[in-house]
Amino acid sequence: MTKKSFVGKGQGFKSQIVLKGEFADNKLSEIELVSSDETKEVGEKALPKLVDAANKSKKFQVDVISGASRTSKGFNEALKDIENRLNGVEVGTETTVKDGNYTVEVKSFKENQGLPGTGRASINVTFKDNRITNIVVPEYTDTPVIGGMAFDLLKNKIIKNQSTAVDVITSATVSSNAYLSGVAKAISKAGGNPESFANRKIHKPVAKHGEIHTDVIAIGAGLTGFSAAIEAADEGARVVLLEAGQTYSSSTTRAQGFVMGAETDEQKRRGIKDSADDFYHDLMTVYGDEPNIEPKLLRKLANESADYISFLENQGIKWDKVVNIAPKKPRLTKRAHTIKGMGTTLIHALVDSAKAKGVDLRLGIKVDELIVEDGKVKGVKATTVDGDKLSIYASAVIVGTGSYTANMAKIKELNPKMTNIEVIVGNGDGSALNFFKQVNAKIINVPYLQFMYYFYGVSFGDKFPEAIPESPTLPNYDVLCVDGGGHRLVSEDDFTFEFTKRCWRNGYDEGYAVYGQKTAEKYPVMTELGLTKKTIHGKNFGYKEDSLEKLAKDVGINPDNLKETVSRYNILCEEGEDEDFHKSSKNMIKITAPFYILRMPQICTDGYTGAKINENGQVLDITEKPVPGLYAAGSCADSGVMGIDYFGDGMSLLNCGVFGRAAAKDAVSKLNEN
Repeated sequence: MTKKSFVGKGQGFKSQIVLKGEFADNKLSEIELVSSDETKEVGEKALPKLVDAANKSKKFQVDVISGASRTSKGFNEALKDIENRLNGVEVGTETTVKDGNYTVEVKSFKENQGLPGTGRASINVTFKDNRITNIVVPEYTDTPVIGGMAFDLLKNKIIKNQSTAVDVITSATVSSNAYLSGVAKAISKAGGNPESFANRKIHKPVAKHGEIHTDVIAIGAGLTGFSAAIEAADEGARVVLLEAGQTYSSSTTRAQGFVMGAETDEQKRRGIKDSADDFYHDLMTVYGDEPNIEPKLLRKLANESADYISFLENQGIKWDKVVNIAPKKPRLTKRAHTIKGMGTTLIHALVDSAKAKGVDLRLGIKVDELIVEDGKVKGVKATTVDGDKLSIYASAVIVGTGSYTANMAKIKELNPKMTNIEVIVGNGDGSALNFFKQVNAKIINVPYLQFMYYFYGVSFGDKFPEAIPESPTLPNYDVLCVDGGGHRLVSEDDFTFEFTKRCWRNGYDEGYAVYGQKTAEKYPVMTELGLTKKTIHGKNFGYKEDSLEKLAKDVGINPDNLKETVSRYNILCEEGEDEDFHKSSKNMIKITAPFYILRMPQICTDGYTGAKINENGQVLDITEKPVPGLYAAGSCADSGVMGIDYFGDGMSLLNCGVFGRAAAKDAVSKLNEN
């Protein structure tokens, strides 16, 4: 018996997948996974199943696993590579392509109402003399400062090296894979072999070590980092702003572009009466029963919100509207200042302003640890995307790296009760918590993430409902919302977090939207998605039944409770007045058979567990004394001003800005002390 083994490689979602194939008399006996670095909760979970499928079938192609298509594709590429090596077929680096322009369409990323979905990109590749001479993306649905930036970076690398064996852009993985897929399709369309371009090795230079000295370091190119950096620069400090990603992919970029403000000049111009005192009162009405809330920090947000709105105006921001975020008190006052182009426009303006003011802005640099000497933070150690090591010394470090919602392991550790997460749109990797641990900072543990119960799923793809039950930005008020006990909790036209707060405190990991045929006909796309799609956990998103008993049993609700709730709701609809929760009569639609129910799982944004800070943004240690030289703001330090009943769109950005600036002011004021 002759035994052989071959190693094959394929490009997965975010890493190269390396497999080893064992053969006996040229027949496949075993496939083994050698190495990979796919996403832990998707790709890495799919790989053992793919290996098992290959070993059972003894074939060089396996079925794609739903939800892990890019990992599956890379796995099959590695299997094909093993097959080629077994048969002595070597794919070299040379290929012939026809001159000309070739355009292909690929699936890419699209964001709608702050939620991830499937979009499209058009890739145009120009070939001349067997070389790629230009790559253009004339149309795409990706975010310009994420996908658009990634496209430019990839284009330069591919053309410079005449190779597609480039690394995906950190912070733009989906966009990068779409782009590389498009280039490969264009090569094929031009008559060439994409594998030949992929086999051309790109040699990386030897890593170097550098040292930088500055006054202030801001970590994270979101609203906290930019607000702090610009404020410090305005105060005359030298500032370095570091961003781990190669694009501006913070939560700010993906935000809806709302910033809260009270007693602002923009409100006055529009005839809106408001005051900082009223804002503070409304904040305390919402957050007053939250155990971690610090009234003095909320007071600072309210008092300095107008000044922060002016600060943004000075960076070139123009307001489109000033709106209220719910039709009921305490969110009734029009305070949400909105920006055309949303978070993308905001980031563009801040980047331009920071550069104009001399901020040393560096992308693709991940901070590994703080430099701490004699209990004082003196700077950071960091690694560039090319592997270079940097030691950056400063009098102050301001952390604005977001929370930890891009780190599923950290979510499971810190928020084990969050058991029904469908979508997470936050970007923080949890690095801030590591920095805080270094200096023995006081960490405020919050058992939940910033989340809502509403109807949306990753399986929706390129389809989007006409309106979404319990959405904060595209709400559907025409349904009845109940918790896992079948009880109505609030008016459906109140802000979504009012429902979230009560459903969570009642102990349920899911809410439900109930409606009848009349509403189903009004929202056909919403209804179709509910009846045809599954949640990330494999449950049907919705059901249609001829009785409420069957509907309740479909999702595990007590049938008697649901029948009683719907009966009461229908009586209120007939009377034309919601005397229970005061919902607008125009949205009171009687529920009649056939009956429909939709699951509302947990849709998450950021985490709340983070450092305790004071009014100057200083990080406090376990004795609640400031850690010299260390500041934080935004989602890594917001437990004192946020809670389960989130006040609304624009509060997170206001928090980032007010405390980011406060940190910068305090840090600069102490420069002469160092």
